[in-house]
Amino acid sequence: MSMTAGPLRSLIDALGDETRRAEAAGEIARALGAAYLLLYVDDKELGLLLPAAGMPKTLAAGPRWRQFLARCREPGEFTAPVDIEGREFIAHARAAGQCAFVLAAGTKIAFPDEFEVALPMLCAVLRAQQALAIGRAEAADARAAAAKAHQLAKALDAARGAAAELNQQLRSEHQRKDEFLAMLAHELRNPLAPMTTAIEVMRRSPERDPALLDRQLALMTRQLHQLTHLVDDLLDVSRVSRGLIELRREVLRLDELLATSLDASRPLVESRGHRVRVVEAPAPLHVHGDRVRLTQVFSNLLNNAAKYTPPGGDIEVQVLQDGGQACIRISDTGVGIPKEMLGSIFEMFTQVPGSLDRAPGGLGIGLTLVRMLVDSHGGTVRAESAGPGLGSTFHVLLPLVAPPVRSAPADAPRKPGRLHARVMVVDDNVDAAQSLAEILRLMGADVSVAHDGAHALELAQALGQPDIVLLDIGLPGMDGYATAREWRRRFGNSANLHALTGYGSADDKRRTAQAGFDGHLVKPVSFEQLQGLLANAGVAIPE
Repeated sequence: MSMTAGPLRSLIDALGDETRRAEAAGEIARALGAAYLLLYVDDKELGLLLPAAGMPKTLAAGPRWRQFLARCREPGEFTAPVDIEGREFIAHARAAGQCAFVLAAGTKIAFPDEFEVALPMLCAVLRAQQALAIGRAEAADARAAAAKAHQLAKALDAARGAAAELNQQLRSEHQRKDEFLAMLAHELRNPLAPMTTAIEVMRRSPERDPALLDRQLALMTRQLHQLTHLVDDLLDVSRVSRGLIELRREVLRLDELLATSLDASRPLVESRGHRVRVVEAPAPLHVHGDRVRLTQVFSNLLNNAAKYTPPGGDIEVQVLQDGGQACIRISDTGVGIPKEMLGSIFEMFTQVPGSLDRAPGGLGIGLTLVRMLVDSHGGTVRAESAGPGLGSTFHVLLPLVAPPVRSAPADAPRKPGRLHARVMVVDDNVDAAQSLAEILRLMGADVSVAHDGAHALELAQALGQPDIVLLDIGLPGMDGYATAREWRRRFGNSANLHALTGYGSADDKRRTAQAGFDGHLVKPVSFEQLQGLLANAGVAIPE
């Protein structure tokens, strides 16, 4: 195939336009009887020839082709057989000005004269286009890098802001924790001081006046209950926050729950001369919950209202139905809550400013415990107040359930009464063991005392097995778990073993049950709990 100089010259000029380059190269190759016309530009950075802009970027070729291209980086004319697209061709190259033009055909084909004339200009155009392409790529990379740097700067600024906010939060929480610990020390000392004084009064009283002794004992009992309440609140917050509280749910009447809660809070309410008004729902409302924990919720709210209301104030308890929920509102005419604190009043370590000198006791964790327990029952609690001095209202919402179907109560079987039961107290705290033994003796029990596990086993072997064993867990040497297992191995199940411990989580109760205990008592053990144990053992409790 032949082509006149005019059209050929036009096609060679078209090689300078990268948008038309591939098409023009194909036409020139066909006009000259070749299979390919390929254009390359030397890349100094990479050290190889790259297809010119607009030319195909890939070519299926063998090692002879790559060797041929490597030679074409030097100026001159080169001819060699090559493999392209699985076929063998004779490649003829014209290299100059960092460019290479390659004709591949079945036979050797020379470049026409028009190429020689246009070669310097084509090389200049190809180099310029390559430089422009590299510049565009570098500019795009620079823009991408700048955009990434901007994003990183924004992320860094956000991280700095978050870190500053976190530091501020940590400082605030640290301050609140210090205030809480100071209040904890203060509140724990409060009941200890009058108890210490009462003991001295009783010791120094020369005539042992019964009325004086009764007053001091009543004082000590009140302060001990306050101290136990403080410790229980601390432990309950820790247990609930870790999910260690196991709810014993049943269908409960709200009016009965509130009556129990009011009874529990009555001493504090009456001591401050408050008036309490209860507005009940038109019909009894029922919820599905833990009787003890819900009573704790309402008594905590009532105690809070009593403590933060000046003497002679008013407290109102209102129960109503709100759709599928029961709403319990406990309102007071007390010191109120600043509006900015309504959202944080249920958080740990939060104290209303100025309340330290007005509140007669408390750690400020009661509301935290209330929120946790209400949440665990699927309910919500919120506080309302118009501001300082304007009282507060707490709203507790709990899901309603249908009332239970009542069945006729069956007569409970009665155990035959006995005059005495044998009880063994095992505790390494000598004072705790002796005082518990004394109260049990006053209640009609025969009591033996041991201060470690080995001695307890020896006593049981020598004196015979007791009916009830109150066994401390934290014993020296052989602990309570090991003692219980050895007791069961030696003596079987004839005695009732009850763990005596300061730990009361569900996991602790599972461990004692696995060790062979029949019951789990959390210190301090109440008089009512001891009465229940002895009653089950058939002891006649003296009035």
